[in-house]
Amino acid sequence: MFTVLNQASGKSFQSSGEAPILDDALTHGLNFPYGCQNGFCGKCKAVVLNGEIKYNGDVPPAITEEDLEANMALLCQCRATSDLYINVDELDDLANIEVRSLPCKVEQINRLNHDVIQIMLKIPGAQSLQYLAGQYLDLEHSDFEPRAFSIANAPTNSNFIELHVRLVEDGQFTNFIFNRLTEKTILRIEGPKGDFFLREESDKPAILIAGGTGFGPIKAIVEHLIAIESQRKVHIYWGVRAEEDIYSNLPAEWANEFETISYVPVLSEANGAWQGEKGFVHEAVAQDFADLSDYEVYACGPPVMVRAAASGCRERGLSKKNFYSDAFEYAFEESADD
Repeated sequence: MFTVLNQASGKSFQSSGEAPILDDALTHGLNFPYGCQNGFCGKCKAVVLNGEIKYNGDVPPAITEEDLEANMALLCQCRATSDLYINVDELDDLANIEVRSLPCKVEQINRLNHDVIQIMLKIPGAQSLQYLAGQYLDLEHSDFEPRAFSIANAPTNSNFIELHVRLVEDGQFTNFIFNRLTEKTILRIEGPKGDFFLREESDKPAILIAGGTGFGPIKAIVEHLIAIESQRKVHIYWGVRAEEDIYSNLPAEWANEFETISYVPVLSEANGAWQGEKGFVHEAVAQDFADLSDYEVYACGPPVMVRAAASGCRERGLSKKNFYSDAFEYAFEESADD
């Protein structure tokens, strides 16, 4: 066993050297930031101040040459090979959120469009899942590896969990959900997970950028803001390929009902009949906001969209600490479907 000490908090924990350092940190109750846990999003990077780590196989794609030179490590993929002294900022908001494994029943299945299904899960009895708006969970079925899906409803009724599931080509689990999953099926969930969630203490105007089913956690954030009667300005941008991919009218309804909410749908492959914004969603944000120094940005969707949004927002003065993201990695079926 190795001792891992975090300079930022002064907390330490034991790491076996067999499991990723992040796994051991979470097991010991430390609230390290993380996202995909597959080595792609880069949210669990930490500085190794002293000690040695190793990766099983190649260096993960989220680690760049500059990261290696700066002694950065990806905690979800590396193992300790000695005692470690690291530096990583922990998340106070997650201190009272417990990751739980719970049974659930498929209450409803609704097809939202040609390739997105809404699943409503009910947690039985008096049990509930405490989570923060924007987080995700792992959905478990005995025939498949667990899959990560964002929670698409606000935590106002935590007996019910809403998921938006996109059909992934060659995705075994999503094909099962679309073609064989039935109501009343018993599944299990484990969560909540991730550090993508609404920072309620802030009063900065928020720009919410969704790509595809990245609308799910954005929906949860907006519903929560409405539920707590927040007066924060909220600007929603939803990027999809074609108009048929906009699978919910809720953003337009919110914008009509609440003066604090605006909504811009953006089509990257628009036909001639489309009168709205065209192009990539991050470009629409850049076009509308020249200075983002006093904003928070929440971006959720495919990694290429999230990276482009992060870069574009930084160019317009957004502080790195005010950019929050969750990147869906569709290309790796063994990791996550949504």
